[in-house]
Amino acid sequence: MKTGITLPQFGPQVTKENIVQLAMRAEQEHLDSLWVGERLLWPLNPLTPYPGSPDGRLSTSMQYVFDPLETLTFVAAKTDKIALGTCVLDMLFHNPVILGRQFATLDVLSQGRCICGLGIGWSKDEYMTSNIPFRE
Repeated sequence: MKTGITLPQFGPQVTKENIVQLAMRAEQEHLDSLWVGERLLWPLNPLTPYPGSPDGRLSTSMQYVFDPLETLTFVAAKTDKIALGTCVLDMLFHNPVILGRQFATLDVLSQGRCICGLGIGWSKDEYMTSNIPFRE
């Protein structure tokens, strides 16, 4: 069995120090992987209810979010062996060529430790902000 942990990339605990401390400790304890997610925005009046809460609203902790690939690249420089993954990056909000280059760069800089998890998202607000048709 493999074991991974999510980096403190969301909420008030998002600090450089917390990210480094957790990443280094996870590697020291021989965990297999570190993970980040993506949240593009925190809508005031969401058009699509968040499926993870009873009232359909995102937690206020989601107002503070570090970029997933920037965070993993930073962590790659502070660790040596632990795998680094996205769970999940909303691929439609990114130019595919640039996104591919970013993942390739992370994989080279981390010496092959990158795990690419992609999805399509669920938030109509994020689609509208990205000028992507939600319906199709």
